[in-house]
Amino acid sequence: MFRSFCGGFPLFVVLAATAAHAQDDPDEAWKNLVLQGTYYAVDKHDYPRAEEVFQKALHEASRFGPSDVRVGATLNKLGLLYHDAKKLGEAESAFRRALPILDDVYGVESIDAANINYNLASVLIDQGKQPAALPFLHESLTTYERQFGPNSLKTASVLCMIGDSYRAQRAWQQAEQPLKRCAEIREADGGVVNAELGDALNSLALVYHREGKYALADPMFKLAERIRERTLGITNPALAETLEAHATLLKELGRDQEAGRDAKLAAAIRRVESKGK
Repeated sequence: MFRSFCGGFPLFVVLAATAAHAQDDPDEAWKNLVLQGTYYAVDKHDYPRAEEVFQKALHEASRFGPSDVRVGATLNKLGLLYHDAKKLGEAESAFRRALPILDDVYGVESIDAANINYNLASVLIDQGKQPAALPFLHESLTTYERQFGPNSLKTASVLCMIGDSYRAQRAWQQAEQPLKRCAEIREADGGVVNAELGDALNSLALVYHREGKYALADPMFKLAERIRERTLGITNPALAETLEAHATLLKELGRDQEAGRDAKLAAAIRRVESKGK
């Protein structure tokens, strides 16, 4: 998830090139600290050290004013770091502080603002706050559709998150259409053997099941199973999830033998998973 803005150059090279200028130029000092923080976060996965450096960068950025773009950019970096480190409350706070700054600097319809909306929504979803996440997702969807097109993978990612958010709230009808669009975009872009398509189809199959659309849910589960087996492997927990959900549907349809087969395979995967922990 964490992103560097160093282009194709190794971070240690960029750090060495900028360190000499940092003492005399406040902007260079801020940039150097952001690069150091990114280095510790991305290359070293040393989250405590990265957080310490980013906090120093935030202090330097604040010298330019509380609403300076450098403050917003640093808060976004902190949010990404906190999210990766599973410090979700801190991540939410950082993104919420960054959003109005970048809205003001770049405009509410900018890609920068859309990315912050997406980041914030992702954290809210991970905290189980799906209703709170939806407005931010719809904001980012509007911008991504306009900037990247209705069939871009960025658009698909937001659509799947919207669908899954509605699904978590048991709003099956609202979930169906965005998940369907997400699956169509991912299949058109990456073909059928595509792990992200498998995720979308699994979610859509769950929705069809809940809506009582068994004739649609059954083949959807089968396809999701095949994709997840091919792309993730026969022992992956995500495959077990699909098999378990499909087994429940098959049992409701009176197809006990097929349900038992899927349940047995899912149980075997779960045993492998438990041994690996």
